[in-house]
Amino acid sequence: MSSAERGLLLNAGILLAAYRVALWVLPWHRVAALRPSTVTSRASRFSVERMEWAVRAASRPIPRATCLTQALALHYLLARAGYASGIHIGVAKAPGGGFEAHAWVEHQGVALLSSASEVAHYSQLLALQAPSL
Repeated sequence: MSSAERGLLLNAGILLAAYRVALWVLPWHRVAALRPSTVTSRASRFSVERMEWAVRAASRPIPRATCLTQALALHYLLARAGYASGIHIGVAKAPGGGFEAHAWVEHQGVALLSSASEVAHYSQLLALQAPSL
């Protein structure tokens, strides 16, 4: 792994930890309003797929790095790098009653962090788009 990739992985880990803590202590509207600065980061040298890999890999050691935590971190990385993306949150009926929720990121109509068949299972409730940089 190159030093640039290690930096991307570290950046993803920091974002995941920060969003995990934010989701624990802040109301949703405050977490959803967190936006990247308008300065493009070094992450822009990476492909969307490599940033997705970094978020997946960095999420493993972080407790309760849920799909929402991962989606927020990836969305932030993509926005900082100048890639358009959106966070999508959906719900589905759970077996035995109740419901389950899931969050994923879409870039150019492609689901990231989840397969297309997985997200097809959910009815979308909310979509958050990246700010224009």
